Amino acid sequence: MPFQEDAPRLVPVDDFVRDELYPGYKQPFGGQPFVAGPVRPFSRADNARYWLRDSLHFSEGMVPASIATLDDAQTWGAQLGAEIVGVPPTRGSVNRLAGTHVYIGTIDVDTEWQVQARAARFGQYVTPILRDFDSYWAMRAGELQAAYDHLDNLDLSAMDPAAVWTSLKDAYAFHRRAWFIHFEVMYVLTANYLAFYALAEEIGLAGSAVSGFLAGQQTFYSKTDEELWRLAGRARELEVTGPLLHASPDSMRAQLSALPHGAGWLDEFDAFLEVYGQRTEETCRIDTPSWIEDPSAPLYAIGTFLSKPTGFDFFAARQQAIAVRDEQIEAARRSINGADLARFNEALAGNQAANFAWWNEEHNYLIDRRAAIPVRRATLELGARLAADGRIERPEDMFFLFKEELYGLMEGGVTAAGATWKDLAAMVPDRRAYFEDWKRRGPELPTMLGTIPDTVPDPIMVEVFGLSGRFLEALRGGADRGGVAEIRGFPAAKGIVEGTARVITTVADIHLVQPGDILVCGGTTTEWTPVFGIIAACVCDTGGSLTHAAIVSREYGIPCVVGTAVATQAIKTGDRVRVDGRAGTVQVLASGQ
Repeated sequence: MPFQEDAPRLVPVDDFVRDELYPGYKQPFGGQPFVAGPVRPFSRADNARYWLRDSLHFSEGMVPASIATLDDAQTWGAQLGAEIVGVPPTRGSVNRLAGTHVYIGTIDVDTEWQVQARAARFGQYVTPILRDFDSYWAMRAGELQAAYDHLDNLDLSAMDPAAVWTSLKDAYAFHRRAWFIHFEVMYVLTANYLAFYALAEEIGLAGSAVSGFLAGQQTFYSKTDEELWRLAGRARELEVTGPLLHASPDSMRAQLSALPHGAGWLDEFDAFLEVYGQRTEETCRIDTPSWIEDPSAPLYAIGTFLSKPTGFDFFAARQQAIAVRDEQIEAARRSINGADLARFNEALAGNQAANFAWWNEEHNYLIDRRAAIPVRRATLELGARLAADGRIERPEDMFFLFKEELYGLMEGGVTAAGATWKDLAAMVPDRRAYFEDWKRRGPELPTMLGTIPDTVPDPIMVEVFGLSGRFLEALRGGADRGGVAEIRGFPAAKGIVEGTARVITTVADIHLVQPGDILVCGGTTTEWTPVFGIIAACVCDTGGSLTHAAIVSREYGIPCVVGTAVATQAIKTGDRVRVDGRAGTVQVLASGQ
């Protein structure tokens, strides 16, 4: 969508204004949980604010049931976290929907007294947490794990429908709690990181170098990748690579079982899933199965690794990342002295102890890719009972009911709008078609809607989503129309590489990435991690120093530029490009068309 000629800062929301979130569903007043603002469709009043397309977390859109979990995440969880922690410039994030696609904005604190009052509260809240972050995170992680130990071990199939419904309500309650924990910790760590960033700039260092000082710590997701590479190696040793390279996921297990050592390899793979398989491929989507339910994603990753005969040496990569980190730290120390050196060392120690670069990857397996699974399990089990009673056609139809509708039907027999089970069952086909239509339209949507600001005060939007001045300037200039010979972004991981671009706009197409490609995408999250072992470099529209692509690229030792704003519009699959991760530039050397 082009910018208006008479208002270059405005990308109108008008084409996305709707009264209904989905066919047959208009939000009841007060029906959505929030602290400072609800999830809702766009209205023309939203032209006065900025709205970033969150393809980073939600690339394919949201079915009705998943919008309920979105309520818990970037709305209720973010707003309550910001309010309790007292983050001075922001009251958290809020979402709008363009069709089924998520846009994220922020609720800024707009008076100086409120900023100062929140700053005082913020210091009192954050200081004790940062003093012993390991103990604090162990407490929060223990709470999350205890909930999973309970919810995962429920024998839902042995329960009567009333007990299943109670379990689903418990799963929803836990989901909200998990997302509050997520944003509580994230705001604390972001503030700690930004204080280090500001200190670096003050004493003459590059703030962009700070994230590199925190590299080298192993996370649950790097362990997952190591295990996937190990399973690829075992497939070679056991001579069972054929099905993994060529069979479809549906037939792969049968073909492997028919090989002399296939059953043994499958036993190892199933053991892997027991430890690492409780994860989904997108945030908050309860319509997305876990790896345990559908192991297509890890099997694809193993097959992709097999296409790279040299494998990947994780130990060497980690040692190299640590060596680069330590070299950068020592170079910084040599450039300063006296009181500045003492302040640097203190800030470095504090950030290594409460390490956002590590936590931003580590927490995903406990929250982002995990918290919706208990909701999914109970929803499908309840759906099976309702399908058996003839109230819906199949269990998956439950994904096309809103949480408010489900609660009304289960507890009162009708929704707030007076709809019955029969009424809603009749709406499911239209809602399913609506989702599929907007899923198809996703790649065409603008990066940002509304009024593009000069600056964004919310620290998470800057450091995780990459809404830096450079990013906003690129959008205001209209560069997302394409035709840009050199693209500038944030220098996330050093190195220079030339190669062929592979533009991917949704995680569903990740299987198209080939060894040696330069991945160009809106942004990456943990489900993209396996491809970092085969690509030559990564370029993202969104993201800052603490985004997933930046962190993982440093660990894998590949160049990375994030926060370009325009890469997926300016670069086409097949283009010859040059990525300079130190300078933060991407050049289109030759068209692939």
